[in-house]
Amino acid sequence: MTPDDMKSPTTPTDDARGPKPSGAHPHVRRVFLGATATLSACVVVVAAIVMGGYFWASASIPTIPPLPPSASGSTGPQDIAGTCDERACNYLLLGSDSRKGLTPEELIAFGTDAHIGGENRSDTIILVHTRPDRKEVVFLSFPRDLWVDIPGMGEGKINSAFEGGVNGGGPQRVARTIRSISGMQIHHVLYVNLLGFQRVVDALGGVDMCVPYPMKDELTLLDIPAGCQHFDGRTALAYVRTRHQPCDTVPDFARISRQQQFLRAVIAKVLQPGELLKLQDLIPQLLGNLVVDQGLNPAELVYLAGLLKDVGTENADFRALPTVPEGIYDSNGTYVSIVRAIQPEADELMRRIREGKPLGDLGQELSQTPPSPANIVVSVVDRDGSSVATNVFDILTEGGFNTSPGIVDLTQIQPPTKGAMILYRPDAEDEAKVVGTYFGNLTLVPAPAGTLPKGQDVAVVVSGRYQIPPPNTDEPVDCPN
Repeated sequence: MTPDDMKSPTTPTDDARGPKPSGAHPHVRRVFLGATATLSACVVVVAAIVMGGYFWASASIPTIPPLPPSASGSTGPQDIAGTCDERACNYLLLGSDSRKGLTPEELIAFGTDAHIGGENRSDTIILVHTRPDRKEVVFLSFPRDLWVDIPGMGEGKINSAFEGGVNGGGPQRVARTIRSISGMQIHHVLYVNLLGFQRVVDALGGVDMCVPYPMKDELTLLDIPAGCQHFDGRTALAYVRTRHQPCDTVPDFARISRQQQFLRAVIAKVLQPGELLKLQDLIPQLLGNLVVDQGLNPAELVYLAGLLKDVGTENADFRALPTVPEGIYDSNGTYVSIVRAIQPEADELMRRIREGKPLGDLGQELSQTPPSPANIVVSVVDRDGSSVATNVFDILTEGGFNTSPGIVDLTQIQPPTKGAMILYRPDAEDEAKVVGTYFGNLTLVPAPAGTLPKGQDVAVVVSGRYQIPPPNTDEPVDCPN
């Protein structure tokens, strides 16, 4: 990574975000950067796909072949429906650990397919549930070590359901497994291997990310400083795969947290008006690196755009199946690390998703793991219209936080305070600590009742005199969990 790839978090960005409205009361400050792009702009992308329909006929887009009934072994609904219904649409996103196409350096670090047993697994499993009546999208992550009953295979880790690849029924079997434990029909499946993930990120032009500490991992080739920087495909892959950082008490849970953080940063990037226009020319590159079900065609994408046209970035909800780490001995007497679903919380979360009910706080926490920035609703409170607030907001957005508009009533704080601070709901101290890793010179202050709007966890209060601290040069000593 070169110095040109780095972006100082204290340097104002070139894309001014407009005037900062003053509050109705001098001590009640509105968040000035709260305007959120909506997915209605996705229609632009979909229209480009449809008008360029020749692409679908001429390009080689890998697709998942349907299994014959004898191979599927399923007597119920189809594993992959191929078309959405009116109530909801469920997309299964899979990340395969296939090493195909990696560089020699990457193969040394990651190991070859032979080194991992000769079978590929889906180490990333995310069910994307779109619900038009609630104008929401839920991203539900399943830990790769979740111990489940895999149809046709018996009990095992859920990532092993992918074994056999496309022709062996892998994606279909994963879809059948998720349908079995969630009660939700899978309408479409998209999966990508390690190389494909890198190419998708590179096709997007990379992603700007802010991280609070320097991070290294020889097993994923991750080596980044703290601060705001540009992730190319290779760096992004290393970041979402790493699970050996100092605060990773439960490695796979920490990795899910970072994957959610990265996905929210990607959403924030893609939904910028200028970025959406660029996507018209990127569709072939993006889709050419994915393997999709045969039913995912332009008509289905138009339907998806219609479902999501009024969904804002603030309505992208990231959850993980409630689980707890455990260990068992297999039939050979070998100790195996697994995770088991926590009941009845796991079933209740999936029931609420299925029925379009409010999710509450189910699935927002992972055992022994700090809250993911993707699940922390934070606003920036500007005391005096300073440009530093713009920089703080950008750091939070590129840090993968759920940056939100809101009104914060500072008059509720007694005695009255001046200057910068991190306000938090009394039950959101863990969330405030995560925000504090980015702004180590700010004091954490519990917010009195009525200070923060409903649904908001944290507010970063700044003024023109506040100086954003330089990026950390050392690994964390005190972990925020």
